[in-house]
Amino acid sequence: MLPFIRSGAARARGRWRAVAYVALCVSVLCAFAAPSTAQTAQELVREGLAAKERRQYPYAILLFDEALRRGEFGPDQRGLLLYSRGVSYEALGLRDRALGDLDAAIALIPQFSNSYVYRALIWTNRREFDRARDDLMQALRLNPDSALIYNNLGSVYEYKGELDRAIENYGAAIRLDPAYAQAFYNRAHAFIARQDYQAAMADYDRAIDLQQEFAEAYSNRGGVYLLQGNAERAIADFGEAIRLRDSDPSFWTNRANAYLALRRYKEAISDFDRALEIDPGSAGIYLGRGRARIYSDEISAAVEDLQTAVRLRPSNPYPAIWLHIARVHQGYADRQELEANTARVRRDQWPSAVLDLYLGNVDTGRVRQLAEEGNAPQSAMRLCEADFYIGEFLTHNGKTPDGRLILQNVMAKCRLADVVFSAASAELSQMIQTK
Repeated sequence: MLPFIRSGAARARGRWRAVAYVALCVSVLCAFAAPSTAQTAQELVREGLAAKERRQYPYAILLFDEALRRGEFGPDQRGLLLYSRGVSYEALGLRDRALGDLDAAIALIPQFSNSYVYRALIWTNRREFDRARDDLMQALRLNPDSALIYNNLGSVYEYKGELDRAIENYGAAIRLDPAYAQAFYNRAHAFIARQDYQAAMADYDRAIDLQQEFAEAYSNRGGVYLLQGNAERAIADFGEAIRLRDSDPSFWTNRANAYLALRRYKEAISDFDRALEIDPGSAGIYLGRGRARIYSDEISAAVEDLQTAVRLRPSNPYPAIWLHIARVHQGYADRQELEANTARVRRDQWPSAVLDLYLGNVDTGRVRQLAEEGNAPQSAMRLCEADFYIGEFLTHNGKTPDGRLILQNVMAKCRLADVVFSAASAELSQMIQTK
């Protein structure tokens, strides 16, 4: 798991930018600006475009509906109106209606690149990435000097896992527009996926230079600092993101995880508290706060948080695992609870095998074998987790020397950013205190 979380807006559309909507006065719709004392079709269009600019999408759609109903427009004008209404539908999340309008707009004015760009956005939201790519390639043929289209195409390739092509297209966007902060931000995300943290850091630096109040860039740069083991710089960047937009729970959660990496539990719990005030239904935040409370001697509160996380995400193995760890620290015999929680967990998800270890159904070797499956970065992260869970298990099941050695290995080989790093440190510290 990455130690930082992209904001809700960034997760949904952060790497994607649709065409900047203008009043289309470069098009034949300019003719609709002619003044009139009556509510003519032209006035309806003009008012509809203004409403769309104000993000009054339902009102804009009503105006476009009436203008289209009157049927006073030629093919190009009608196509641009359908495009405008489709954009408004897409903004409201009514993507089936938006797709119908954009299809019609493309049929009427196939040379208008914006329609392809917006239709590609819908395909992307539906995870039909090949269709999105094809539409963006067509848009590029019509408008080959558009940095925005290259940027969007880079996002599609990134979603497809084709990182080299993604980086190439983000680079093309930057060459066309060297002040394109979003393209630097997006390329940085692709570099992270390729584990090129130095290149990612350089792109986040440039994005922030270009856009001083780019909260997501500060937050993601903080994530890179944490991946590089610099928790203090990470905390500073997460704090700047919070200063710029304190309503985003992911920024508070990111800083909480950085505090957790340093075992600064009081500060971590405070940030998790704030994140839950903003997003009270987040299983991930309950999970994070529960972990912090295990090692800050708030064990009953930790159990409550982790039980909530299990209720919210019963098929996810992580809440069930950490609830069991909390129960072990509590000295509570949780066999029945553990069996019930394990029965609801998806068996094809890592690290569900750890629950089988706790129940005595598999041995430690099998857990490590399953952890090694997958690509190299994924298996390295899984092995860190597997070793922590195994070390913690042995420590609390009469094999403390073996468990201690494994936990020491976690601290030697795993990253500060890995959740289990600070947990291993806390477990080892507790062993020293109980000697």
